Amino acid sequence: MSNEEKILNDSNEKDFEKFLEMTSKFKVPASSQSKEAAWDKLVQSIDQKEKQEAKVVMFASRKVWYSIAASLVVLFTIAALTYRYSTVEIELSKGEITNRILPDGSEVQLNADSKISYRKFGWLLNREIKLNGEAFFSVKHGNKFTVITDYNRKVTVTGTKFNVFARGPQFEVNCFEGSVIVETPTTKPISVTKGTGINSVKIEEEPEQILLDSIPEPTWTKGEFYFDNTPLNVVFDELSRQFNVSVDIRIEVEKRMYTGFFKKDQLIKALDLVCIPMGLTYQISTDSTHITIDK
Repeated sequence: MSNEEKILNDSNEKDFEKFLEMTSKFKVPASSQSKEAAWDKLVQSIDQKEKQEAKVVMFASRKVWYSIAASLVVLFTIAALTYRYSTVEIELSKGEITNRILPDGSEVQLNADSKISYRKFGWLLNREIKLNGEAFFSVKHGNKFTVITDYNRKVTVTGTKFNVFARGPQFEVNCFEGSVIVETPTTKPISVTKGTGINSVKIEEEPEQILLDSIPEPTWTKGEFYFDNTPLNVVFDELSRQFNVSVDIRIEVEKRMYTGFFKKDQLIKALDLVCIPMGLTYQISTDSTHITIDK
């Protein structure tokens, strides 16, 4: 026998031994069956084993994908919770005033019955704050600083001191240092510089330009409230906020204008300063929480 024949013979023997080892794992049908039937049974058994192995591989593949999907859900949940709970909200009741330092060192003084919110996460890259009410801002120089109020009205600066009043449709911005850009959905961007301001009482109207007194900050930060030809109901709204009282006005006052002031020290003194010049009377409840305004 040649060397090639020996090698071929050895190879065939090894393949045959391997075949025997594999087929030994299967149960051969009883000898009462024909050779053809026994062979078919053997082939079916081999096919069944291959299908089982394929199912195991498929199950393992699905398990990997399920693990990946679960990991993505966990990551998404963590990101959503981080985004949600990174929001800082400060809301004041009537009669309260507070100062807060923002993450970049800017300062905000919040008036009574007002609310601000901002994202602490990523603040230094996107200095954006939402306001409902009134606040005085002393902004550190840096990236763009934007105050957003209801009706998508925005005040944008890089560093300055300014006051924003935004209660319902009423909107007023006063600049005490530097300059600001005011944007509204119905007007072009307006530049407001030091010593000036804008004021509007209706969403669709063009803001009115106003001049400020030579003061470094709004008077309300010192507990003083000045009014110049202001609707009387607006004055009583402010009085209600500062003294944390409810005010029941039993006469028509929307068209009556008030020029004057009151201080946040004594309720009776404040009522006298507003009511006496306007020829009005008032009554205070025994617990000093309710005021009735009449003729």
